[in-house]
Amino acid sequence: MPEATRQLFTSVGEGDPMHELVLATDWSATPLGPVGSWSDTLRTAVGICLNNPFPMLLMWGPELTMVYNGAYAPILGDKHPAAMGRSCEVVWDELWPQISGRLHGVLQGKATYDVDLPLLMHRHGFDEATWFTFAYSPVLELGADGVRRVAGVLNTTTDTTARVLTARRLTALQAFGAIGSSRHGDSDRAATAAVQALAGAGDDVPFAVVYLLDEDGAGAHLAAATGLPDTVPDGVVPRLPAGPDEAWVWDALTSGTATTVTGLIDRVPGLTSSAGVGRVPVDTAVALPLVVAGQTRPVGVLVAGVDPHLRLDEDHRAFLELVAGQVATVVADAQAHAAERRWAAERAEAEREAARFSTEVSVTLQRSILGPVELPEGFAVRYEPAASALEVGGDWYDVVELSAGVFGVVVGDVVGRGLAAAAVMGQLRSAGRALLLEANGPAQVLGALDRFAGLVEGATCSTVFCAVVDQAAGTLTWSSAGHLPAVLVGADGSSRLLEGASSLPLAVVPGWPRPEGVVGLTAGDSLLAYTDGLVERRDEALDEGIARAVAAVVAGRELSPDVLAAVLVDQLLGDDQDDDVALMLYRHPQAVTG
Repeated sequence: MPEATRQLFTSVGEGDPMHELVLATDWSATPLGPVGSWSDTLRTAVGICLNNPFPMLLMWGPELTMVYNGAYAPILGDKHPAAMGRSCEVVWDELWPQISGRLHGVLQGKATYDVDLPLLMHRHGFDEATWFTFAYSPVLELGADGVRRVAGVLNTTTDTTARVLTARRLTALQAFGAIGSSRHGDSDRAATAAVQALAGAGDDVPFAVVYLLDEDGAGAHLAAATGLPDTVPDGVVPRLPAGPDEAWVWDALTSGTATTVTGLIDRVPGLTSSAGVGRVPVDTAVALPLVVAGQTRPVGVLVAGVDPHLRLDEDHRAFLELVAGQVATVVADAQAHAAERRWAAERAEAEREAARFSTEVSVTLQRSILGPVELPEGFAVRYEPAASALEVGGDWYDVVELSAGVFGVVVGDVVGRGLAAAAVMGQLRSAGRALLLEANGPAQVLGALDRFAGLVEGATCSTVFCAVVDQAAGTLTWSSAGHLPAVLVGADGSSRLLEGASSLPLAVVPGWPRPEGVVGLTAGDSLLAYTDGLVERRDEALDEGIARAVAAVVAGRELSPDVLAAVLVDQLLGDDQDDDVALMLYRHPQAVTG
């Protein structure tokens, strides 16, 4: 191969695929001509592109002939390696209506910059929704007349699809937090509320259908749906099991295993189309069992459509599993309230049934992943995502009314970020709530949660603060699994850290003792439980951040809990916080009669 071509590389060695591709390309058959005939400007621009680790594309001459580096090759998908040396208009023909105006402007000397520009690319055998942040910069060359003119365009780019999708899916999950408590006890009504929360997520879930299991377990009925046409297709059956075309949905429910099916265009004609560009018919769906902690079988199944413009990858599946978990939580809440009514009637006939009622109902009681919508009087909560990432975090809080004037409080933190961490968080939160409702003390809750965490992948080293507030007794009983100490501030401005009942994080050493502490509460006492994002700062001792939080609670002890929570967020969190934050505030009332 000509030595001139080899000299284009400085950082890529022999045997590298891009090195071999550039050497093997017959440049004389392209508008650029033989490498030996290239101008110094072109050689320099190509060298910058090929030897850069950041995705870069050089488009040269009137034909905008493409030369790109190894980091850019994945962006091309199956267009690589044939794209090397070809015209941009030919390679990116599906994008040309969007990018041609920008490129022509750059050829006139005007650079462009786009952030998260949506592009529908055909690079993996289908029209794929993608987002990119990129710049087009003019490359100037000195002409024979001594005038510099634009000879090419340099494209520096980064694929932001994962970040955009994560942010969009986080918004979809947050919609579940707006669903009120299912006190009505109607499972079908609860399922309808859950799928309505998905109505705004059509770009990720074009349609959703929920079947709930009958009480006898022999069948399931259509309870709710969204995204379907006004005339429901025949393939969306009112009951399961039905014919062979719907067997995969029933199998997912009875086996407890998610099932994916393609070919819906033929199986269920006229089902629905994608919400995005092109209105392409949905051909793939996933049936996900609605699993509730403490129950031996799913309560139903969610059939979620997959947008044909998106890849059904690991992150997409994790999102759908989290959606199914939220639907299961809402339905289980309704079932729990219905069960509570049944048990209340029996308790009127026999007081001995009360304890059994409380235990069995608590197994299925779960709340939305972002915490209760209606808080008891005297409580306030806040969740703030990290400013530096658009991923779901692993911090959570929970407030559970155990009986009149008695409340369980949990604040915890799962290691990591993303949908996987959120899924672990949801399981620990649901388990902790169920354990509290079984009338366990904080130490018992953490002991049982420690064993549960050992069975959940990703739950190791999670930290949890668990407490029970008894207003009539005027006591706070607490235990901590490696969590930061809660802050207790008196009405007189005195303060203390609850440090005496702390032990290791969850699932670190099996069977590790979980101590328990008790402190008296008086009217006006303020309790703050929080995760490390509230107090942790770079280049600062943790004690300084905790002291800052204590001072803020002392200064705001006369404010209402809700106002004080807003003040803490405003004063303690900066614009560049790199961790999500969950916090819970409680203000002890005047003497309560038991």
